[in-house]
Amino acid sequence: MNEGIVIKARNSIYEVRCKEELIRCVLRPKIKLEDERMREETKEMRMADLVSVGDRVIISSEDGATGYIEEILPRENQFGRTRIGKLPQVIAANLDILLIVFAARNPALKLRMLDRFLVTSEAAGMEPVICINKMDLVNPEGVKSQMKLYESIGYPVIYASAVTGEGIEELRLTMRDKISAFAGPSGVGKSTLLNAIQPGLKLRIGDVSERTHKGQHTTSEVELLSLDFGGFVADTPGIRALGLLEVGIQYLDSYFPEMREYLPLCKYPTCSHAHEPDCAVKTALGSGKINAKRYESYLRMRGAKDGRYERRTKGTKRAKLENKGDGIDITNDTTGWTNERANRKKRQDKSRRHRVLLESLK
Repeated sequence: MNEGIVIKARNSIYEVRCKEELIRCVLRPKIKLEDERMREETKEMRMADLVSVGDRVIISSEDGATGYIEEILPRENQFGRTRIGKLPQVIAANLDILLIVFAARNPALKLRMLDRFLVTSEAAGMEPVICINKMDLVNPEGVKSQMKLYESIGYPVIYASAVTGEGIEELRLTMRDKISAFAGPSGVGKSTLLNAIQPGLKLRIGDVSERTHKGQHTTSEVELLSLDFGGFVADTPGIRALGLLEVGIQYLDSYFPEMREYLPLCKYPTCSHAHEPDCAVKTALGSGKINAKRYESYLRMRGAKDGRYERRTKGTKRAKLENKGDGIDITNDTTGWTNERANRKKRQDKSRRHRVLLESLK
């Protein structure tokens, strides 16, 4: 038995790095059955995949090339999202740093979506680092004035350009000897930055659509890449809609660092900071200690902003968003997505196929 880290996952086949060796593995069927039994008992939310990139696992292998995942070790954290009509997805696990990449221009910088990434990282216990790419396309002072708010809250911000080389060395220092992930919308230049940080990766890059002014997906799957200067980095697919994964609405205010000191001062312990009297957060907002746009982001995520709320439609358990004004989907209901009996049969069929595949690889 050896411990390793999952560096790539595709069609339920996992590449596991054990020291300097790469071993192609499949899950032991008993792990899937045990997971199903546990989730039935605890009513814990189901995920699209049981194993994700970054997971630490115990494997067995007889030939050093193929093997079985015998145990999935507990995660320190996970970065993922909910998806309308699909099971929630964990994109990467056990990250030291989440590098949240947005472009200064082309596509436009969307601060509300940035707030959602920050809340996701806060809830997961990951260290968020904001990276603003394509600084060569804009007047730097304008972008930096926008980001002063986030720097004042305590978030580190790196200004970068793969064209001029600005910020590249700072990114290397931040990522050194860490497990990190580049996350952000499509078209912001995540893969281009990584190619500049470590020449030789030769990651595919794409352009922004002239018709929609949105990025086009070039990274289609997640893989942990080994860095010459130490550590690993995951280049994740672009995200156009970040549904908040495992962000309990009752704890949402604590994921806004500027609100934390005021939470114990509210009259009501369960204050939503939307309409209650004697709310310390609203008092701080009125005196300028909390930024109005950040407060509006909080209300939108909570569903308390006019025109933005989740409602159940007749005949389905899936939450629907009434108004998607800023292009961001919100859904936190992860039950009732699919027929469990059909799902279980599909998983059993897939397990049989992978056992046959593993035998053929020996």
